[in-house]
Amino acid sequence: MGVWFGRSKPLTSSSSSKVPAWSRTLTIVLVVTTLGMFASTALLYWQQERSRQALAVSIRTSGWVAYQAQLELVKSLAALRIATLDPSASEVDNVHLRLAILRSRLPLLYDSEEGRLLPDIENYASLFKRYENLIDDFLDGQHTQNTFEMRGEMERLANELDDLLPPLQTVLQSAIAYNDEIYRREQELANNSAIVPLSLLFLSGGLLIVFLFVQTVRDRNRLLAVQEAEAEAEVVRTNLRALIEAIPAVVIVYDTANRQISFINGFALALINPSPDHPDWQRFMEAAQTVLSTCSQSSGWGSFTFQREDGSIIALRGSCRSVMWERRPQCLFALGDTTQIQDAEYQIMQAAKLSTLGEMASAIAHEINQPLAVIRMAAANARRHLANGEIEPVSAKLARIDEQVERAKRITDQVRRYGRKPSLRSSRFPLSRAIDLAIGFVAEQYRMASIRLNLDLDFSPDAEVEGEQTLFEQVIVNLLLNARDAFEMSDIPEAARAVSISGTSSESDIRLIVEDTAGGIPTEILSDIFEPFTTTKPDDKGTGLGLSLSRSIVRKMSGEIVATNVPGGACFTISLPAPRPLELDRSAA
Repeated sequence: MGVWFGRSKPLTSSSSSKVPAWSRTLTIVLVVTTLGMFASTALLYWQQERSRQALAVSIRTSGWVAYQAQLELVKSLAALRIATLDPSASEVDNVHLRLAILRSRLPLLYDSEEGRLLPDIENYASLFKRYENLIDDFLDGQHTQNTFEMRGEMERLANELDDLLPPLQTVLQSAIAYNDEIYRREQELANNSAIVPLSLLFLSGGLLIVFLFVQTVRDRNRLLAVQEAEAEAEVVRTNLRALIEAIPAVVIVYDTANRQISFINGFALALINPSPDHPDWQRFMEAAQTVLSTCSQSSGWGSFTFQREDGSIIALRGSCRSVMWERRPQCLFALGDTTQIQDAEYQIMQAAKLSTLGEMASAIAHEINQPLAVIRMAAANARRHLANGEIEPVSAKLARIDEQVERAKRITDQVRRYGRKPSLRSSRFPLSRAIDLAIGFVAEQYRMASIRLNLDLDFSPDAEVEGEQTLFEQVIVNLLLNARDAFEMSDIPEAARAVSISGTSSESDIRLIVEDTAGGIPTEILSDIFEPFTTTKPDDKGTGLGLSLSRSIVRKMSGEIVATNVPGGACFTISLPAPRPLELDRSAA
């Protein structure tokens, strides 16, 4: 059984005000990460700007490659024309030089970084390669030819190279137009300075750092506040547990989910059993749950008795509430030991009953005198019959004597039962039987006072309630005798004197209504009618404790009694909870 007896060590103020190392580390990591992201973004922006500028330079350089290729073609054609007219060695060498330079310029148009940026250059790559092969063939064949053949080859090559001029001119014009467009866009970008987005970038980054710093400070303050609140809560929990341990009441925390006791205070251990693992605790919780079955914020009060291991009986009264205990929803049972109070109440009840018996002594004596008189007459008649030798009539007289003895016995049994001291033990008893016994006790007094008693019970004769039967009979007797006394103090005609007892039942409760025609309760004391020493009787006839004790008895049965005035008289309504079926009680046990 998980019983708590220790106390947690509370947090101190110094430990609560110290900022954890992980909090400072997290702050530093956040700031460094933000600065790194900001620097990386700025560096990426700078690299993109450099790449854009380099690309613009490459595009402009591509136009220069096309121009150089066209220039070398013109120079090569001029050298070929001059060498054709004057095929001297120097001119032939100049042709070779110019063709070699032209041969080196053509691949740059389609196979260099600058050349690949020329518009539609891939459409001319095969053409330029054909002319490269043509120049290579010419340069390779010049070493074996004579002057006449060389002049023919140079003239033929010049004619073929003339066809290369239009394509190169087209590429150069496209490059110039493309460069003009690039230059125009560069001017637009130059007019739209990048300082504005870069400044916004720096500004947003700075604001982000400030925000992170402020948020970190706020989180640290919140953390400090939470730690201080936890420290205060721990102090409150420690003080609360110390308070619970100190109060002279039974305080038990019960986990209904796993049916285990989570906490028992010292007073409860001393009252029930010092060992939390003793079987008495399981029986005690079953008894408490039977009476206080609803664990909520608004559950009512209940009373029950419990027999300890040594046989002694204790009376308890309290309530059950839903609480959060050790971070789990559980039930808190708070009960007070009412054994001494209940003993005192029972002593008062016993004194009241004995007082009532004293008041009814003359009526009881009258009731007993009647069967005694009948017995005396029957005995005299029996002796006369015996003297005359008549045996058969004696048997009838003896039977009559036996009936009257039984009648006297019933009267004495009623008196003895009414005067018996009640027990603290509660049990189930038939409600109709208790009402009949109470009516039988006052029946002669009602006959002598000419009071008509009507009984209308609209529930099963086997209907049972939980409580002490003798005490409940005392409640009914008190109400009936109060009605009788009210009639005696009023001028109500005997024909109009009537008391009715009616009863109804439902699934949740049983209601018993005692109503008279004695004129009702004075308005000025109606609200205090159940308070001790409140009475309308003379000092020599009543103590004012009857209704107060009656309310206490009914409440111990988890019921309620209410007094109201009705036309012509008073009405007392007793509401008692219908007991659970025995099968449910056995399953709970």
